[in-house]
Formats: sequence, C-alpha cells, structure tokens
Amino acid sequence: METYKIQIIETIIAVISFFFVKIISRYFVKLTIKNSSFKNAEQKDVLKVIRLILIVVLSIIIVAIWSVKQENILIFASSLITVFGVALFAEMSILANITASLILFFQHPIKVGDTIAITFEGKETEGELIDITYFFVFIKTLNRGILTIPNALLLKSSFLVVEKAKENEINE
Repeated sequence: METYKIQIIETIIAVISFFFVKIISRYFVKLTIKNSSFKNAEQKDVLKVIRLILIVVLSIIIVAIWSVKQENILIFASSLITVFGVALFAEMSILANITASLILFFQHPIKVGDTIAITFEGKETEGELIDITYFFVFIKTLNRGILTIPNALLLKSSFLVVEKAKENEINE
C-alpha cells in the first residue's frame, strides 16, 4: 500500500509540473507575439502544438511512475509508430510543414505584413505575407492573387525581404 502513496504523490507532482510548464510556455509565446508581428490566431496554433507535446511527455512520465512493464510500452509504441508511419508515408510533408510553422514562428526573419520575393525553380514571385498557418504561408501577390506555399517549401526556397512591415500597420 505504501508504494501506491508514493506513486500518487509523484503523479500529482507530475500533473502540477505539467500545468506550471504550460503556463510558462504560454508566457513565452505571448512574449514572442508581443515582440513580433504575429497574430493571436498563430498564438493559438503554437500553443496547441506545445500542449500536445506536453501531454505526450506527461503521459510517458505517468506510465513510468506507475511502473508499467517496458515490454508492454514498447509493443504499444511500436504499433502506434507503425500505424502513423503507414498513414503518413504517402504524405510525410504534413509533419515537415508543422515543424516548419514552428520554425517560422520562433526563429525566422519574416513576419506577417512583410513584402517578400521568393525564388523557387527559377521563378520569382513577390508579394505581401498575409498569414502563416500550420501547413501554409499565404502571400498576396502584386496582381492581387493569393499564393499558397507549404511551410516546408518556404524554408527550402530562397527569398528576399523587400520591405519590412511597419509596426503600426500590424497592430491595427
């Protein structure tokens, strides 16, 4: 019976830590939003991805606390990975685009409202960056069309920031 008390206490500590890390990550994402020109919709998307990662980590920690046999975890994990591998084999770019959206959000020099010129396969396209989502970047071209580019493709392409967005235009 004493073992269960320790496991319950460890589980409570893990859950409290989960919420603490969730609050801290929300603070850092809001700070990034405040210091850049991203919109609240992008904040929600990034927070969803971070929350998913934290839930997976919390699940692994709780499974370890409750001493589930490693053989059972390995069988479950390998089955799950196999199913995901088969499901995503035809379109592996889904994961690449989600990862690229996080890179664009936190580390890339382009922001919503910038005018950029993209060169891909010898063709150059110029326009204003109007949105960054999980999978795509939307650019309003000079002829008023909307160009949709997968995030992973944008990271692989060379581009030039023609004009940086003005802070007061972004906040409106």
